[in-house]
Amino acid sequence: MTASSDAAADPPFVGRERELAVLERCAAEARHGEPRVVVIEGCAGAGKSALLARFLHQLPGAHVVRASGAEAEMSLPYGLIGQLAANAGLASHDPPLVTADPLVVGADLALFLGQAHPTGKLMVLVVDDLHWADLASAAALLFVLRRMHGDAFLGVLSARPAELGLLGDGWGRFASGDHRATSLRVGALTIQEVRSLARAIGAGDLSHRAASRLVDHTGGNPGYCRAVLEESDPETWDGPGDALPVPRQLAGPVIARLSTLTPEARMLADAAAILGRSCGLTMAAALACLPDPVPALGELIAVGLATEQAPGAGSRILFPDPLTHHVIHDEIGPVRRRLLHQQAAVLAGADDALGHRVAAAAGCGAALAADLAADLEKAARAAEADVARRDRMAQAATWLTQASALSPGPADAGRLILDAVEMLLRCGDIAEAEALAPRAADAGHGPRRSAVLGHLDLLADRPASAESLLSDAWQAHDPALEPLTGAQAATGLLSCCLISGRLREAVTWGERAVAAAGADYVRRQHALCALAMALAHSQRGAEALARLDSMPACAGEVPLSQTDALVARGMVRVIMEDLEAAVTDLAAVAGRIRSGAPVRQAGLCLGYLAEAEHRLGSWDDAALHAERAVSLAHETGRVSDFSFVHSFAALVPAGRGDWAAAAAHVNAAGAAARTAGAGLGITAWAAARAVLASARGEDEEVLRAADAVRQTGRARAFGNLGMYGWRSLEVDALISLGHREEAGKALAEIDASLSASSPASTRIATARLRGALTGACGDAVRSAQAFESAWDLARGVDLPFQLAQLELDDGRRLRRSARRPEAIARLRAARGRLVRLGARPYVAACDQELAACGVQLGQEGSPGTLGLSATELAVARLVAAGRSNREAAAELYVSVKGIEFHLSNIFAKLGISSRRALADHLGNEAGEGTPAGSTSRLRTTPVSGRQN
Repeated sequence: MTASSDAAADPPFVGRERELAVLERCAAEARHGEPRVVVIEGCAGAGKSALLARFLHQLPGAHVVRASGAEAEMSLPYGLIGQLAANAGLASHDPPLVTADPLVVGADLALFLGQAHPTGKLMVLVVDDLHWADLASAAALLFVLRRMHGDAFLGVLSARPAELGLLGDGWGRFASGDHRATSLRVGALTIQEVRSLARAIGAGDLSHRAASRLVDHTGGNPGYCRAVLEESDPETWDGPGDALPVPRQLAGPVIARLSTLTPEARMLADAAAILGRSCGLTMAAALACLPDPVPALGELIAVGLATEQAPGAGSRILFPDPLTHHVIHDEIGPVRRRLLHQQAAVLAGADDALGHRVAAAAGCGAALAADLAADLEKAARAAEADVARRDRMAQAATWLTQASALSPGPADAGRLILDAVEMLLRCGDIAEAEALAPRAADAGHGPRRSAVLGHLDLLADRPASAESLLSDAWQAHDPALEPLTGAQAATGLLSCCLISGRLREAVTWGERAVAAAGADYVRRQHALCALAMALAHSQRGAEALARLDSMPACAGEVPLSQTDALVARGMVRVIMEDLEAAVTDLAAVAGRIRSGAPVRQAGLCLGYLAEAEHRLGSWDDAALHAERAVSLAHETGRVSDFSFVHSFAALVPAGRGDWAAAAAHVNAAGAAARTAGAGLGITAWAAARAVLASARGEDEEVLRAADAVRQTGRARAFGNLGMYGWRSLEVDALISLGHREEAGKALAEIDASLSASSPASTRIATARLRGALTGACGDAVRSAQAFESAWDLARGVDLPFQLAQLELDDGRRLRRSARRPEAIARLRAARGRLVRLGARPYVAACDQELAACGVQLGQEGSPGTLGLSATELAVARLVAAGRSNREAAAELYVSVKGIEFHLSNIFAKLGISSRRALADHLGNEAGEGTPAGSTSRLRTTPVSGRQN
C-alpha cells in the first residue's frame, strides 16, 4: 500500500484539523530520525478510520504498511502479523516464523520491515482497530515499536478507549509513558462540523438548531450523525423535547447483544435506560426489582452494553455511548416504558420526577393532564428565579412547553408557549425560541404575543418585522392592565431606533419603557440597560451611567440578578473610553458566563471586552474574547449579533497581517449586515472592512467601506469615533490618494461632532488628522501646531496602537522637515509599540520610514509573536508566567487537552522542551527586529476600526 490511494473512496471528512496537525507534526519529527507512535483513540463511529485515510492520502514520500484487526479473527494466531508481512511486500518470501514466543516473531517482523523500507523514505506502520488484534500479534507488534531508535519510522494505531489494556499491561504503559508515544483522542464533532458533514453527504444546509439537536442526540459521533441524516429528514425534527430517530443500520448490533442477556440483566438494562445515560446502581436495581443487581451488571459489562463508574456504595451504571442508550430505551416497548416511568417518578427527586411523569403522561385523562401541567408551571416559576444558572432557565422553558402540551384550553396553552419563548429569550437561546414561535398562534393576536414575537424578530435580525410587531403591541396594549407588555414593547422599539440611527427616538422610547416597567424589577432593569446604551450612543455617557448607579461600584460585588446591568455599564464605559473600568466590569461578567450564568447579551459582552482590550494593547486577550463572542452568537442563534461579533473578531488579525482570518470575519459580518439591512450592523461591518483595507494599504476600498455607511443616510448618528473608526480611516485614505478638498470636508464633519465630553482619543485623532492634512497641503507651521496639540492631548493616555500611529505620522512630518534625529526617535518609539503588539504590517511601514532616514535595521527577527499564532502566544505567556495547564485552560475558555496541544506546537516551533525554557524565551524578547511579512504597499497612517 502507498499513501496515494484513491481519495474518492474515502468517507466524508470534516473537521479534525487539530488531530491532523498532531499526526503531521509526528510525521515531520519521524522523518528527522525521531521515531514516533501515535495511538488514536475513539469509540465506534468516531471517525478513526476516516482520519487515518485523510492523513495517509496527504502524506508525501512515505512507504505505508497497513493492517487492521477484526473481531472474527481475534482467535487466529499471528493473523495481524501475516497481514503486515504481506503488505510490506514480502508475500513472495517465507512467512514469518510462527512460534509460541512473540519476541521471536517481533524480531522477525522488525527485520522484514527494515528490508522493506526504501532508503530515504518515511516508514509508516498503520494498524486500524488494534483492540481486535490477536494477543500473539499484539505482543509481537509491541516488541517492534519498543525497538525503533534513530529510524525514520512512524507508527499509527487506532483503538477504542480503554481497550488497549485488554492486549496486555505493556500496551497501556507504552501508550501513556513511552517518550515516542502520543495519545490522540478523537472527540465529538462541533455544531459547525456537523453542518459541514450534512452538506458533504448531500443532506443540504442544516439549521444551527437542527445541528445542535443532532450533536446533543448523538454526542457528536460522526458515524451516528451521518446515519441519522441518511435515515430521517431534519424538517421533521419539530418537537423541542422529542428524541431524534435511532438509525436502523446502527441499532442491529445493540439489539443482538440484548438478545443474549438473562431476564434479570435485561430488566436492569431497561431500568437504567429509563433513568438516563448514567444512573445510580441502587436506583436502577430498585426500579428493576432486583435485590442483588451485581450479577446482572456483570452481564451488561461483559457484552459491552454498560460500564461501571465509582464501584462501591455509590456505584453508577453508564451506557458507553448515546446510541446504546437510545436503542435500549426504544426496545423496551411503549406499555412497559410508561409503567417504568411511572415507577421512576416515585423513586426520583423532584425535578427528575417531573420528567418521568411527562414521559408517562401519553393518553392520560384530562384531569391528570391538567394537574401535571400545573405542577410543571409551578416548577418552571421556581427555576426561573434561579438567576445563577442558565441551564435552570432553559429547563424552565422546557417545562413550560410541556405544560402547554398538556393544557386542555388553547388560551392557557398559548400563554405558556409565550412564557417559554420569553424565557428562552432571557437566557439567550434564540434558536430554540425560533423553533417554539410557530406554536404561539394559540395565544391569539394580542399585544403580548406581538411584543414577545417582536423581540424574537429583533434578536433574529429581522428589524422591519420586529418594529411592526412592537408598534402594534404598544398601540394595542392597555397601560392600566398590561403595563409590562408596554414596557417590553417600548424597550424593543428603543432597539429598533438605535440600530437604524434614530438616537433621539431611542432615548424617548427608553424613558417610556422605564416608566411603564414601574416597580417590576426584571422589566425595569432591562429598560434601564437599553436606555443607558441609547444615551451612550447619543454621547450622553454621564447620564447613561447615572441610570445604572444602583449597582455597587466594585464589579465583583454586583449581585447575579444585576449581571445584565453590569454588562450595560461595561459597554457604556467602552463607548465613553473609560477602558480600564470597562474591562473590570466585562471581565467579571465573562467569568459568570464561563460558570453558566444566564446573560442576555453574552456575545456582545465578550465582543465589547475584546474592543476595550484591543484599544488598551492586550491584543492576545482581545483575539481570544472576540473568537469566543463569535462562538456564543452562533451557538445561541443570536443572528442580530453576527455583524458585531465578527467585526470585533476582525480587528486583531487585520492588525497583525493575518489577511485570511480577518477577511473571513469581515465577509461574515457583511453577509449578516446585508441580510438585515440595519444601519448599525452595516456600520460595524464597514468599520471592520475599512480596518482591513487600511492595514493592506487599499485606500479605494477604505472609501467604499465609508460610502456604505453614508448610504444609510445616518452617517452622523453612526459617526461616533469612540466606537466606529470609519470616519478617520476615510480622511486618511483621502489624504493618501491626494483628494485634499474631500479630506477637508470629511475632517470638518468630525470637528462638528466634537464636544467638551468627547473622549481624549477622539480629540487626539482629530488633531493628528489635521496635522497630516495641513502637512500634505504644504503648511508646515499649521501641521506642527496640530501635532503639538495632539501630543498635549496624549499626555497620560495609554492606548498603544493609537500612540504608535501618532508617532509614525509625526515621524514622517519630522523627516520631511529635515529633522532627522527627532524623526528617528519618534519612529523607533512607534516601532517598539507595534512590535510588542505583533502588528507586522505597521512595523513594516515604520521600517520604510526609518530606512528613508538612513537607519539600518538589525536582522535578528521580530520577537513580537515568535512565529506563534494568537492563541499559541496567549498560552505561551500564561504558562511562562507560572500558570498550570488547568489554570491556563480556565483563563482561555479551552480544555486542558487544548492547552496541551498548543504547548506541543509551541515547543516544536521554538525548538524547546520545557516550561523553564519557554519562560526564558519570552523573557528575552527584544524590540528592534524586523517582523516577517509585509504588504506590497503599506499604509503609514493606520487607524484601528474603533480605536480613534
